[in-house]
Amino acid sequence: MSMILLALNEVACTGCIGSIKRKVKRFRGVEKVKILSGTGKIEINYDSAIIQCEELNRSIHKLVRRTFD
Repeated sequence: MSMILLALNEVACTGCIGSIKRKVKRFRGVEKVKILSGTGKIEINYDSAIIQCEELNRSIHKLVRRTFD
C-alpha cells in the first residue's frame, strides 16, 4: 500500500472536504482516506498496482474544481 498527502488549501469548508473525501473513497484502488484537521490536507492510502499517484492527484484536483463550479 502507498500513501499520498495532498494539500487542499483552496477548500476552506469542512463540508466540501468531507464531500471530496467521500468521492475519493469510491476511486478504484483507494483503501483509506483521512482528513488531517486544521491543516487543509488529505491523506490517501491506495494500491499503486491499481491506481498511480499522478492519476490520483489529477482526479482529486478535478473534484476540487467541480466542488466550486
